[in-house]
Amino acid sequence: MVKYPAGILALICLCGGFLAAQELPEDELQVTMNGYFDNFRVNIVYPSLSLSKQVGASTALNGRYLVDVISAASMKSAFQVDGISSATSKKTGGGDDTPDELRHEFGAGITQLLGDGSVSLNTLYSTEHDYTSLTLAASLSYPFAKKNTILQLGAVRSFDQVAPQTRSWERDKDVTTLSGGLTQVLSRDLLAQIDVWHSENEGLLSDAYQVVRIVDGNTLLSFEPVSPSTRSRDAAGLRLKYKVSTGASLQIGYRYYWDDWDINSHTLHGQLLQYILDGKATFGIGLRSYWQTAAYFFKPVYSEAEEFMAVDSKLNEAYSGELELQASFEGELFKDAGFLHGLLYENSADLNVKLKFYLRHTVSADWHSRLETLYAYILSIGYRYRF
Repeated sequence: MVKYPAGILALICLCGGFLAAQELPEDELQVTMNGYFDNFRVNIVYPSLSLSKQVGASTALNGRYLVDVISAASMKSAFQVDGISSATSKKTGGGDDTPDELRHEFGAGITQLLGDGSVSLNTLYSTEHDYTSLTLAASLSYPFAKKNTILQLGAVRSFDQVAPQTRSWERDKDVTTLSGGLTQVLSRDLLAQIDVWHSENEGLLSDAYQVVRIVDGNTLLSFEPVSPSTRSRDAAGLRLKYKVSTGASLQIGYRYYWDDWDINSHTLHGQLLQYILDGKATFGIGLRSYWQTAAYFFKPVYSEAEEFMAVDSKLNEAYSGELELQASFEGELFKDAGFLHGLLYENSADLNVKLKFYLRHTVSADWHSRLETLYAYILSIGYRYRF
């Protein structure tokens, strides 16, 4: 194992996850409670449980379970859609039989060390009353140049089946994604990472619950949204992490995205992390900004039925911003914390908290809420125990 100078060791600790370690995942249990709430009247609560266990000197297994409950105003709305597709509701009078979504997600995987590198294979299965998804993923991480350079390759294949409650059909969506990354130690205090990403999408690429409405004289016609059945997507990005002082690091990054729907986007992000209390607590603040162009077929208003029609305002010109606050605490800090003592006073236990505020503005209003600006609060509280 390469011996890094003290500055690099501190930087790697501060930049956890930036360099892909060629060690097995630790034996640990993680329990996380997450929540999402926005002004479009979408509320999501999703607890998750994950477990990883080393089963040999070079092999580790992992498992994951997540359940989320989604409540949205658009789910509770009934629309009669009788346009070019002659779609009909499964329920008399329209509407969804299950306005509050309940989704279960199951995952399992294996990580295997191969020499100085590692290979991971994972699968995820997600099911809800109108949607199922199976995802297979593989990744390779391998170091070079005394582990100062790390190459990462990944491949993901997803098979989705969509069966909307308000439609009489079932359709598929298939996604293939390839990714690559190169991480390089540039100095005692600086790391850089270049990422590239490519995705091929095929099948149903629109939201079947959305409705396109066209005024024809005194008649209001309703149609299903129709998008191209294929979409090729690409992205490339650069991230830098710099140790600004003892116990503090700064990460900045830029990502450019483009696809064959003529959407192009720019993302800028930055994050500052600070260790305090002799490294037993970490505080961080992050900012993210995003701008995008519109899909070539998107129109805020359609005057007649066209080959492609979409009301998803996220396909129009838009910008967004995100502020993230995070904190991590080692269990030793809770030795005098009363009832928390038994749960958290462990050198192998951590408590993690994240709070995000997200804002997105689109040039045209959302099809259902009729609002142009969305703001959301995202909260995550996690407990991690290493055994």
